[in-house]
Amino acid sequence: MNDLLKKLESAILNGRALHAYLLTGTDPDMTDKAAREAASLILYSRRDTDRLANDPDYMEYGGAVSISDFRDLIRPEIYRETYGKRGRVVIFRFANLLSQMVQNAMLKVLEEPPENTYFILTGNEYGILPTIRSRCMIIRCGVTDPAEIADILREKGADASEAAAYAAMSGGVTARAVRLYEDADFSEMRSGVISCFLSALRAAPDFRWTKQKRERTDWMEANEMLLLACHDMMRLKCGMPAEYCTDHAAELKKSSLGFTIGDIGCIIDKLKENAQRLATNASGGAAFDRLLAELAEIGLAAKNK
Repeated sequence: MNDLLKKLESAILNGRALHAYLLTGTDPDMTDKAAREAASLILYSRRDTDRLANDPDYMEYGGAVSISDFRDLIRPEIYRETYGKRGRVVIFRFANLLSQMVQNAMLKVLEEPPENTYFILTGNEYGILPTIRSRCMIIRCGVTDPAEIADILREKGADASEAAAYAAMSGGVTARAVRLYEDADFSEMRSGVISCFLSALRAAPDFRWTKQKRERTDWMEANEMLLLACHDMMRLKCGMPAEYCTDHAAELKKSSLGFTIGDIGCIIDKLKENAQRLATNASGGAAFDRLLAELAEIGLAAKNK
């Protein structure tokens, strides 16, 4: 259990649970387990997840909820009177797969939550509206706190500003932060892929970048870096500061102005599809050729609106 999960458990057991949490990470089994354990701590003050299935104050849904189901079935259940004294827990697994309509309807509930009701969302944070994320305490399971990463980088010789910058760029992955600090080529790859990404969104993709020879893990890292960039585009679009790509904040903000939140969601979907391609034996360069072409189509469509 990482430090954030320990703090979550401590807050719940001390009666200081917040009304909304987002548990995110690369391992869905880990986030689901953490979500159910948190629910049992809220309802029973102990880890007893076996009881949840028969508890009328426990509600769990997946990412395939329709807008009609949310409005007609789920929302009324959320607002009905609880059976027990400990309140109600509502879990939405794979919340990033919920449609934008469902997420907007959920946002209204989070803005005016019922008394003594707790929401726990799981899933990839990049697919969740920033307005929802801003109302949740985000717990990144399996991800290291930026302050801890910065400490590691300072031990390796980085000054305070360098350590903070690379820790932010890493998205909470210690090995990525260390490599960004120590490996100039890797750091240049990050800048290059973000610039290439922005060019594609202007409908002017630069396919020369994809002709570079790289290890498969580097192509996968590049895709993760673009997901971090999209996270910041969402934040900037909503008037919030960049979190991971502060060194490209001005460019990302300018680019975000040409897209709706829905458009950025489509860009994220393309990146998730690219991650799936890279997880197979597909050529990294070919996968990114396809990605850049798809992003250019989104950029062109946004220009023509």
